[in-house]
Amino acid sequence: MRNRFQKPLYVAILAAGESKRMNSAVSKVMHRLAGRPLLYYCIDIAKSLNPKEIFVVVGGPHREKVMDEFKNTGVTFVEQPEPKGTGDAVMKVEPHLRNVTDADLFVMPGDAPLLTEGTAQKFVEFHRARGAVATVLTAEHPNPTGYGRIIRSVGDRIMMIVEESDAFPEEKAIREINSGIYVFDVEYLFQWLKEIRPDNRQNEYYLTDVIEILQRRVGGVYAYKIDDWKEVLGVNTRHDLANAERIMQERLKSKWIGSGVSFIDPDAVYIEYYVEIGRDTIIYPFVALLGRTKIGQNAIIGPNVVLEDAEIKDGEVIRWR
Repeated sequence: MRNRFQKPLYVAILAAGESKRMNSAVSKVMHRLAGRPLLYYCIDIAKSLNPKEIFVVVGGPHREKVMDEFKNTGVTFVEQPEPKGTGDAVMKVEPHLRNVTDADLFVMPGDAPLLTEGTAQKFVEFHRARGAVATVLTAEHPNPTGYGRIIRSVGDRIMMIVEESDAFPEEKAIREINSGIYVFDVEYLFQWLKEIRPDNRQNEYYLTDVIEILQRRVGGVYAYKIDDWKEVLGVNTRHDLANAERIMQERLKSKWIGSGVSFIDPDAVYIEYYVEIGRDTIIYPFVALLGRTKIGQNAIIGPNVVLEDAEIKDGEVIRWR
């Protein structure tokens, strides 16, 4: 038998949402965070796990645009013709894994751009160390409204996940939330996933329902709770997107400060994902660094400067006039 730590891993990213709560004519996963569509962050996380294959589930009116944007990322697109819920989305992946046994499937939404590679890797390791049938990534959220709640059994084991819309008041008081990120044993997942039913207020097939079924029928369902709840924040509304942007900006500027860049007022600077900044450069307030701007070492930028796809040489001084 193959060592469980050497089992093949597959990834499914669920990206078939219709952007209803975003009130947008653009797919939710195409909205930009630090100048980059949300789904790119999830694909990066998937690739960091060195999977055998990455599936991206797409559907709805935005399907073609999403597929065109991400066609060169090496993923396999899976279509979900009708928006019947997360459980149905994962069911659409089953034909691609029909002949796969003794493997794991990492499942995540396409609107979870703040998860880090380190957390994703430790999550998979936790799942495999316990020989789990399923593992759910969770966190304690100070305001859990809108998230599914984790109903625990004993220790790290989970009894079920209750969606916000179906939760009783005492369940809504629970602060441990479901991130929507899972690792499943492929064989057990697809054996029992067909038992879920759309018996809920949304009339959808919830992937969360398979957690209770697996725990009841097989056992071995665990929670992996992380300390930083910000990593599991999803982007469902424009308020969520603005919040995610604040967090991403803090991360990016922290990275550059650690690399020897000085910000006179970090909160007054906007940086996009692909920007590069050399050591000992000083960034003044009210600066926006966009696109693939590259700034050399010992440069001075600002204040009140906007650079897009610019290349600034070592020691150059850029002032607004």
